[in-house]
Amino acid sequence: MRVLLINPPSPEQLGSPLLGLQYVAASLLAHGCEVRVIDAAARHFLHDYDWIVNEADSFDPAIIGVSLFTRWVWHAYSLVERLKNKSWLLVSGGAHTSVRPEETLNHGFDLALTGEAEFGLPRIVDWLEGKDDLGQIPGTVFRKPTGTIAYGPPSKLIENLDELPPPYLAQSLFDPRWYDLSGQETAPGGILTSRGCPARCTFCANAVTGRSFRYRSAQNVTDEINAWHQRCGLTYFPCWDDALTANTPRLMELCAAIERDVQFPFAFGAITRANMVTRDLLRTMRRAGLMHVNFGVESGDDGILKAIKKGVRTDHVVRALEWAKEEGLMTACNFMLGFPQETPVELERTLRFMERIAPMVDSFSTMGVVVPFPGTPMYDEYHFLHGFTNWWKRPEYSRYVSPPQVDDLDRYYRYYIDDANLDLDFFHYNADTRQSIVECLRFKAEHNLTRMGLMPALGVR
Repeated sequence: MRVLLINPPSPEQLGSPLLGLQYVAASLLAHGCEVRVIDAAARHFLHDYDWIVNEADSFDPAIIGVSLFTRWVWHAYSLVERLKNKSWLLVSGGAHTSVRPEETLNHGFDLALTGEAEFGLPRIVDWLEGKDDLGQIPGTVFRKPTGTIAYGPPSKLIENLDELPPPYLAQSLFDPRWYDLSGQETAPGGILTSRGCPARCTFCANAVTGRSFRYRSAQNVTDEINAWHQRCGLTYFPCWDDALTANTPRLMELCAAIERDVQFPFAFGAITRANMVTRDLLRTMRRAGLMHVNFGVESGDDGILKAIKKGVRTDHVVRALEWAKEEGLMTACNFMLGFPQETPVELERTLRFMERIAPMVDSFSTMGVVVPFPGTPMYDEYHFLHGFTNWWKRPEYSRYVSPPQVDDLDRYYRYYIDDANLDLDFFHYNADTRQSIVECLRFKAEHNLTRMGLMPALGVR
């Protein structure tokens, strides 16, 4: 059976394939399907809606699966208008589908598949072949012939991640020219050694992978690392686990396996929480190849950290940065600005905290004004009060300002100072709060540009 997977057009263009799409494509290939991928969000994808529709007509798939991300779903729905009501089954998946499945049906999809799709989409293939019951496939949402919406069992998390076909099986489906004009084989966007995050942050929507932390075996991970290296010579892997350090014994075992079984100069980067590391753990990770660690900090005010249920205090951050620097690691810190509870007082504390830790931070997250995503406590609590209900369906929220070339220094500087998300004004900031946010943005940008050696060229501002 032919299946076409589409990552729809997005103004925020990608430099490598999405791991999630690779995993789903690999699962379909392993199921015996003939699969094609169109990554219309890739950096050098130059085709328009007409081309995508013509390619779909030519391929004539039984199923078209479309990945939906909230921020750019307006663009996806515009494409779906051209794809709906045809011979294929139009299936929505991805993060936005998992929190708004009924909405996707109202915008032209025949079927919504919530949660992790690697097992669900092959079962939909079986259903079309008369081998399965649609109403028994976890995560499905669809219309009955009467027009009423029906639901399969709730989506289930994949407990044994080793069962998933490796994403490199689908690498040939992604045209390398979409990401690099040289046409050289595109390296993956990173690696996932686990899924799920046990944290309860009010701003985070993780409806797909959930709160349950699950992880791959050490052997399974090292096999993938070696396979990618053999395919494209890759030696550095960004690790995109939401909670890589959530299970210390497991991570220790993985680090030992990397040292033992990976036979090339392996290096990786990690994202984690400041209260989920120890000096010994960072040292062990460093021996295994850790070069860069990114701590999700979000705020420099302990009251705000408590309000957003981050589960971290500022003293945790200082301690973790000290340990990381003792081990010779590059460091980054993510900060988010403009939480609905924030006033200029809390933002001033955040600015002073960033100044305090700056000597231990190689880079701060660029921009970072808060966006309230559906499926989060933040959205549920504030969308009616501030009038941003269903904001993703409004074209004014779908715009994106691409970063300029680094050699255009003035525009490059202004791009990071003038975070476009601030103009969306979700929480109706007053003038003082807005100014405080701008001051934090300026500090982060100037810190990063200084580390890049660009501030002298910009002059005094």
